[in-house]
Amino acid sequence: MKRTLLVAGAAVVLVAGALVAYGRFKPSSVAARADPAVAVAVALGALERSEGHALSADQVSAILPLLRVLRDTDPNDAEPSRALARAIMNLLTPEQRAEIERLREEARRRQQERGPGPAAPGGAPGAGPGLFASQRTAVSSDRRAELRRRVLSRLITRLEQR
Repeated sequence: MKRTLLVAGAAVVLVAGALVAYGRFKPSSVAARADPAVAVAVALGALERSEGHALSADQVSAILPLLRVLRDTDPNDAEPSRALARAIMNLLTPEQRAEIERLREEARRRQQERGPGPAAPGGAPGAGPGLFASQRTAVSSDRRAELRRRVLSRLITRLEQR
């Protein structure tokens, strides 16, 4: 009897440990991954600010309806968002896509030069995400959706005013 209880207790501990490990190390959820809507909005905004790579009037008229649909798409619907972002990127010239890639590489290089950011609330410098990481993740899902809507709305307004 003791042996059975001991084995059952060990199994429960192992299963609980596995569940905790899975929760900690599982792949990030769709909401936590980079949002294709925000990525395409940032790319288009960068093109608009660059010299010689701004969108043409024809591109703007083709992209605006797609941006409006993208803005109104549920951020949790990853596949429609990716498809719309791809459709928008396909409307760009090869030179514009190359400029976006150049700007992304430049941003990555600057980020690497800066190194790791400041410590998260609840943790010491370099100590990792701190005690409240799960609370920040839960709140940040709504914040990400709001950021997405705001970024796309601003870009749409800017392109409409051209």
